[in-house]
Amino acid sequence: MIASPWRRLVASFVDGLILVPVTLLLMALAGVDWVNTTPLQNFLFNWVPSWAYYVAFTALYGATPGKMLLGIRVVKTDGRPVDWLTALMREVVGKTLSTLPLALGYLWAFFHPQRQAWHDLIADTLVVHRESQA
Repeated sequence: MIASPWRRLVASFVDGLILVPVTLLLMALAGVDWVNTTPLQNFLFNWVPSWAYYVAFTALYGATPGKMLLGIRVVKTDGRPVDWLTALMREVVGKTLSTLPLALGYLWAFFHPQRQAWHDLIADTLVVHRESQA
């Protein structure tokens, strides 16, 4: 069964609750002032760790901790597990494109028949309930 965009949104919020402290810890260890970051520091301490988190969890487990907690996972549209290249395309390329135009790529999932956001369409993935296949 396809996961709702609302469930996906809550999972993303949970992942944010994990990533924010990790980001702040990394910045503190590097001696970076988290209030006044440069664009390079923002990229290195916000974007790169976030991409690594999402790509690794999606490739290794088919789900981030937030998705695991909500009982959902990412699969290829044919039901196969997501591989590293698919996770990279979905989580870095796809989500960047989904975010850039006012997050319209995320909103797309509310109207798409398969509840696919742009990053799902780019990577040929679905977000389903953990016990189901595509």
